[in-house]
Amino acid sequence: MARYLDVPPEAVTETHLVSWSGTQDWKPETRNANHASARVFFRWLAGKTGQSSPARGLTAVRRPVPPPRPAPEEAIATAIACAPPRTQLILKLAAQLGLRASEIAQLHTRDIEQVGDGWASLTVHGKGGTQRLLPIPPKLHSEIMRQQPDLGWVFPGNDSGHLSPRWVGKLASRVLPDQWTLHTLRHWFATVAYNRGGHDLLSVQKALGHASITTTQRYTQTALDLQTVITSTTF
Repeated sequence: MARYLDVPPEAVTETHLVSWSGTQDWKPETRNANHASARVFFRWLAGKTGQSSPARGLTAVRRPVPPPRPAPEEAIATAIACAPPRTQLILKLAAQLGLRASEIAQLHTRDIEQVGDGWASLTVHGKGGTQRLLPIPPKLHSEIMRQQPDLGWVFPGNDSGHLSPRWVGKLASRVLPDQWTLHTLRHWFATVAYNRGGHDLLSVQKALGHASITTTQRYTQTALDLQTVITSTTF
């Protein structure tokens, strides 16, 4: 926004912001997020300067609800089989624990605690500073510790000591076939956890770290056969 407008923040007007938004080729989700960011920033600035916020005209954008996009199990298995060890672990953390790219990037051995029988407990640092606990199966725990045997970042890099979320996603995309991304593995986790775990949507919500169960519903693809459903209603 600053690069586009090229004026001091206190000189920005509603016309400036409408022009900025109107010239961007954004998807509805991105436009809504940017409008929200602008409203928050200028509300803060208005509190400092006493001026009214020019971002009041940037309203929330109605977004279509996309269908779940779980990557096929075969695609995930193929990617894991051909990936180098570090990328294998990234893929497994997304598919087996449902972690986001940012949560994988920030994985640290201090957040892992052995709980017995080879299992471990992971403190996940999620969006908005939230935390949640996830159990780590013995085999996956062993793979994590082989990747980073010393205390520290599991995926060391140049972003505050660890890999950036963007780079984590890029490493996954290099080995995933077709249009599948690391995030579609999170959709796969949600779908499998829901359909094979007794259709417990609340547990899936807790595992994914969603604030709203509506968001979780967008991640889960039902295993119901719609042809069977329609047949059952036929006279």
